[in-house]
Amino acid sequence: MTNCTLCAELRAQTGAAPWNRPLIETTNFVVIPSLGALIEGWVLVVPKEHHISMGALPEQLRAEADELELRTRTLLSDRYGSPIVAFEHGPSASQHGTGCGVDHAHLHLLPLACDLSRYVTPFVPHSLKWHPCNWVERTEAHKSGLDYLYLKPDGARGLIAVSEDFGSQVFRRAIADYLGAADQFSWREFPQFEIVGQTIEILTKVLLVRMGGRTEHAA
Repeated sequence: MTNCTLCAELRAQTGAAPWNRPLIETTNFVVIPSLGALIEGWVLVVPKEHHISMGALPEQLRAEADELELRTRTLLSDRYGSPIVAFEHGPSASQHGTGCGVDHAHLHLLPLACDLSRYVTPFVPHSLKWHPCNWVERTEAHKSGLDYLYLKPDGARGLIAVSEDFGSQVFRRAIADYLGAADQFSWREFPQFEIVGQTIEILTKVLLVRMGGRTEHAA
């Protein structure tokens, strides 16, 4: 997809924005800080190749994605001593509100001691139903042409809800509301450069210590 800004940034040899430079890299994925992070330690697991959502990933990439998610969860848990929540806004196509303006798959991971399924309730349809899920349900949602919300609390099975379009940044809205910063949910209007910089600095130091001074790139 030639007009994907994230694809272009990930492939850039020089000049990529600091928040698009990998903290961790594997063969097919990177972990990068989340622009608009309302708390330190908010990162994204992102496939290097373009896919609209994690549900659109080829089956052969799932194990690598799961392994990287686990490594990242462990890193964040050890550093912040907090439950780690994962979520995804999964659009079925580009230009859907659910995609939050980034039509490239990315799984959010952040240290957050919050029941996000409860706090997201005011920002989704009243009739919304959550169902237990794994890769199969995310893939089926994508293939059916429905957008999905994916949520995985710490130590629990994933949950999924589907709709034609959820609107923009619903999990971000819920987190901002929980943190008492409801007006700062938008990553575009409030990129939170200071918090992003703190995440980069702290996690880079932790990773360097863990790797004995080497980088955490395992490609």
